[in-house]
Amino acid sequence: MIFSVRFLVCAIGALGLGVTVWAQQKAPIKRPNIVMIVADDMNWDTPGCFGGAGPEITPNIDRLASEGIRFEHAYVNIAVCTPSRSVMLTGLYSHNNGAEGFQRIHPGTPTLPAILSEEGYLCGTIGKPLRQQGIFHWSVNYRWQGTGDENRWGRDPEVYRRFAKSFFHIAKVAQQPFFLMASSHDPHRPYGGGKSGAPHFERTKSSRTYKPKEVKVPGFLPDIPDVRKEMAGYCTSARRLDDMVGTILSELAKTKNIDDTVVVFLSDHGMSAPFAKTNCYVESTRTPLIIRWPKQIQKQQVDRDHMVSTVDLLPTLLEVVDLPLPEMLDGRSFFPLLKGEKQSGRGAVFAQFHHIHGRNPYPMRSIITKNHTYIFNAWSNGKRAYRAAPMAGLTYRAMKRKGEKNPGLAKRVHHFEYRTVEEFYDLGKDPFCLENLLPNKQRETASKSGNEALLSLRQKLRSWMVKHNDFALDAFDHRDSPEALEQFMKDYAVRSGKEVEAMKPYEEAERYRF
Repeated sequence: MIFSVRFLVCAIGALGLGVTVWAQQKAPIKRPNIVMIVADDMNWDTPGCFGGAGPEITPNIDRLASEGIRFEHAYVNIAVCTPSRSVMLTGLYSHNNGAEGFQRIHPGTPTLPAILSEEGYLCGTIGKPLRQQGIFHWSVNYRWQGTGDENRWGRDPEVYRRFAKSFFHIAKVAQQPFFLMASSHDPHRPYGGGKSGAPHFERTKSSRTYKPKEVKVPGFLPDIPDVRKEMAGYCTSARRLDDMVGTILSELAKTKNIDDTVVVFLSDHGMSAPFAKTNCYVESTRTPLIIRWPKQIQKQQVDRDHMVSTVDLLPTLLEVVDLPLPEMLDGRSFFPLLKGEKQSGRGAVFAQFHHIHGRNPYPMRSIITKNHTYIFNAWSNGKRAYRAAPMAGLTYRAMKRKGEKNPGLAKRVHHFEYRTVEEFYDLGKDPFCLENLLPNKQRETASKSGNEALLSLRQKLRSWMVKHNDFALDAFDHRDSPEALEQFMKDYAVRSGKEVEAMKPYEEAERYRF
């Protein structure tokens, strides 16, 4: 291990980046390796194999999908980066693991790298950080925080190549099975292909730069010039993500460990656009999940029947490597699906949103099936306006301007900003959730109309909240009382504010602001 550390420092010292290597506590047993690659802010249908946001946008991801299984109905639990990744690595919903926003998970919470480390795995992380070394128990932690140019390193496929190469070398020398989590900064805004001269645009080129006329505008956004312009930058960044995926898979191939390695690819949530990131819509939470496991998963499989969630990843991967599960988990393994088998109880997934770094709390809960989705917005009172990352780019401003002369678009922008307490969508007729079937003025009528789908989803969501000890249950039960909802919001604002203060010492120590 000492030789490995020296090799690593020499390999990356010129970049001015750091690495921490932690010793193992248990002799390794021959088990499959795991490589998990996580995109940042990528919509589920961006990769070519899921439809494609542009021509030839993800050749490496598409190749990976052809060599394994892709899931047409995979979802994250929460559509913001840190809590989403925390759900993946704990098998617990965000309100149970502690990372409701950008705060840390509860100390002592079992995590995938901690469990694997105890079983002799070398566990490494590259890229966008969770910054909780002592809690997640990464064996090797590649760091570029504090270099002053995180966006450059986090968007440079060649840096990922060097890091992956050195990590695989350490695992070989140590003769340990490994778990590597590589988290890109792409296609998170700011997008590539711009002309500002900023490092994230020009220093690290994508292998292809897209033009507005080439891209596909998602159905939940209007097809107007500035939206196309932003989509072109987004697609350029998505192609650079694919470049990164290619470098890691190339280095893995050189190790001759392909047959013994499970590769997982997904996104942490949808793109940073209205009705996607930091919300509970279908486009917020649907993710392009792909899993390759040579000789164990048949090639070119597509699962269109089952709905799976990222809360299920930890139990699934532990079953893959034949390790027992922690006692307290919210997730459920979908291992049978990897073998092409059927699994009952896969007809719905659940999503939630809390707040952004303790500020601007917008508690939401949703249930999604193949045919319908229902959303509960505890924060919506007709006066409180939503403000978050999806409003930072060209798209929202263009929608706002266009809405001044387009009543239909103005109505949609207004709904995005203010919502209603309840939303209900028929996905068979309206897959992009363009028409809320449950505006406030029709809620009482709709509730009494015998709408079986609506009533069923409400009941299933409540059962989920009860089962998983959701603190928003009382607010849901009093969703018809504006006074009760306002009191809930006052109490929740105090709670989330305390979490902001609790994070400050940690941020200062890490020299990194979430």
